[in-house]
Amino acid sequence: MTGRFRRSIAGSLITLLVLCTLGQAQKKTPDVIYVPTDQVVVDEMLRMADVSKDDNVYDLGCGDGRLVITAAKQYGAHGVGIDIDPQRIEESKANAMKAGVTDRVKFLEQDLFQSDFRPATVVTLYLLTTLNEKLRPILFQQLKPGTPVVSHDFGMGDWKPDQQKTVKGQSRDHGVYLWYIPANVAGVWEFKDSDGKPQQLAVQQTFQQLDGNLTVNGQAIAKPEMKIQGDELTMVIPGTQKQFTGRVKGDVIDGTMAGQKIQMRRAQPATATIFK
Repeated sequence: MTGRFRRSIAGSLITLLVLCTLGQAQKKTPDVIYVPTDQVVVDEMLRMADVSKDDNVYDLGCGDGRLVITAAKQYGAHGVGIDIDPQRIEESKANAMKAGVTDRVKFLEQDLFQSDFRPATVVTLYLLTTLNEKLRPILFQQLKPGTPVVSHDFGMGDWKPDQQKTVKGQSRDHGVYLWYIPANVAGVWEFKDSDGKPQQLAVQQTFQQLDGNLTVNGQAIAKPEMKIQGDELTMVIPGTQKQFTGRVKGDVIDGTMAGQKIQMRRAQPATATIFK
């Protein structure tokens, strides 16, 4: 073997070693340690989200797959589990096979922050608050208004839950938190009430919290009481018996007030905190 040939082999081996080392360095590792969720908590999370056979449940950081497997087995739902740890994905697939639900669930070895959640009708989490907050703008961007998001033990920072429960587990109490993705209703809306009077509703929005002013014929009246849950907006006008209830569809809200059909149209958009 010539010296040149030996140097060529040695150089190739070094190059291969460097590439393998770089590949291992670039492969992401889980941001949280794996801790299985008590089955009683899994059951409560699915109950709070009101899961049915029509749902597509996405579990972000799925661990051994027990949540989407339970959703498929008990409710007939479809499910997708996402985890960056290949060991957890293989374990999830094996558990799904044992449960006989491989036709309704699948598991993806992916980075959550580079995943597509748009097909989800329910999202579940058991991460950390910092990771939940990092995921929050992605959830708002990808999920439809009204989609329930349920987290085990960890919140979403200043996005307060719509519901929360305490569940007694095997060794400790657990918190379960539920949010509904709110529609964006920030801005100025124009409409005519049941008496035909032109009105403007100016809305400021922070997540599902709303504040605003109602103007009738150019005259400001008392602040209405407003609530948004998913894509449903309700508004009660103080000092009257009038209540508006409607569904948000982009820049249009169709609803009723005093038994009459009312359509609001967004005249001026505004940035809502829900997307920050």
